[in-house]
Amino acid sequence: MDGGDFLRDGRSILQNALLLTGVNLLLRGVSMLFQIYLSGEIGAGGIGLLQLILTVGSFAMTVGLAGLRTAAMYLCAEEHGKNRPGGVRQAMRLCLACGCVISCAAAAALYGFSLPIAERFIHDTRAAAGLRCCALTLPLDCLIAIVSGYFTACGKIRRLVTVEVAERLASLAATFLLLRFWARGDTSRACCAILLGGGAASAMALLWLLLLYRRDLPALGAPARGLHLASRLRRLCVPLALSAYLRAGLALLEQFLIPHGLTRHSGSSAASMAVYGTICGMVFPILMFPAAIIYVLSELLVPELARCSAAGSRIRIRHLTEKCLHAALLYAASIAALLFLLAPQLGRLLYHRETVGFYLRQFAPMAVFLYLDAIVDGMCKGLGQQVACVRYNTVTAALDAVLLYVLLPRCGIAGYQVSFILTHLVNFYLSLRLLLRLTHHTPQLAFLCKAALCVLCGMGASLCAPAMLPDLPYVLVSCTFFLLVFLPFLRWTGLIGAQERLWLRHMLRQ
Repeated sequence: MDGGDFLRDGRSILQNALLLTGVNLLLRGVSMLFQIYLSGEIGAGGIGLLQLILTVGSFAMTVGLAGLRTAAMYLCAEEHGKNRPGGVRQAMRLCLACGCVISCAAAAALYGFSLPIAERFIHDTRAAAGLRCCALTLPLDCLIAIVSGYFTACGKIRRLVTVEVAERLASLAATFLLLRFWARGDTSRACCAILLGGGAASAMALLWLLLLYRRDLPALGAPARGLHLASRLRRLCVPLALSAYLRAGLALLEQFLIPHGLTRHSGSSAASMAVYGTICGMVFPILMFPAAIIYVLSELLVPELARCSAAGSRIRIRHLTEKCLHAALLYAASIAALLFLLAPQLGRLLYHRETVGFYLRQFAPMAVFLYLDAIVDGMCKGLGQQVACVRYNTVTAALDAVLLYVLLPRCGIAGYQVSFILTHLVNFYLSLRLLLRLTHHTPQLAFLCKAALCVLCGMGASLCAPAMLPDLPYVLVSCTFFLLVFLPFLRWTGLIGAQERLWLRHMLRQ
């Protein structure tokens, strides 16, 4: 087997991306259903505690990974592109060795400081056991990420997807059994059951991936020498790790400030944890589930715009920018309208809680900006503006932390909403301004007015659904009425004409 062909599986980049995103859609749906089950088992307060434990675990994993997944992906792809399979093997040897050392150090620190973190930052000693479980599984997750970077760089996406699906299903099965026969309603044990179930699945996935990697070793040959891979790895990992640590640290600070500020406002730690769990663990999954399609489009736009930028195709860049912004706006506005109208029914239907519908209705209008920001962020990255995107995200995260610290103790959940809306609007404005400057695209007021008219008419039709219907039939009928009016209005207003339909068919065939 030729060294340059040792990991080709016959699929194009677009097919691999579609395969990954399709699986991600499926797994996101399964995870959302399991989240609904968890909310019934441990309640909103338990969900809030779990979210904080997972946030700390995510930060620890960021520290333990230290940018090695991206570095492994980049170095393996570079060596593979230069037809040096021995360089791929040496790069993986260095990345796995560094990953073992750094992740074990991060895990030891998390395990040793679990009780102080639970007492001083989470303000709930029940979180200590969950943090220790995170520490035990952290090296496994870091090594999985590094090996996954190798398979992604070398194009063996089908193998990666198979392992990922099996890991998620095994995690859900193990978690269900532990919750059923060990946790028995205890919140601390339930959090440990969820983390240990995921850890058992991670051990299986890591073993599977390493066996698949070992099968490739004969084709890779002996590790190459003299390629300065250690210094190249260091130059990659240091800036990647520092930027990742900064972003993860700010995100961690935000998550600590929310329940702490709510407690200072209401005086009740349990009530604050319940509100936090309701918003972060129940409302946001509903709000962002339809965005999976947007993330698919955003991911596909990165290589497409990168190719156009390299070729100097300014006209095509402007054309793609206009079409994708228009399509994303129509989709985001329609989803936001439906979430706003159907929030009470969705809250009762999915979680059997009125408070979920109450908060979902308040956050629903933000879906327009959140979805558009995702597509704009992808286009900016495709045009080579990754550093600017990181800078904007860091600035807005710092602004969010300041606003949460100031507003939450004084205004409670209203302060959180104000901070969330302001920071995400600022981030969207900065990213959109950058994109418009790069592409020289000018937003069209006529398109915005026509889009608003179509959405408002669809909302009017949706309100005609019989109110006496049960929640599920009401949601289905309301969505049907919305589409029966919204889609024809898109054609009547000229927002989707023959040219747009032709463009959509062309994109689907690619």
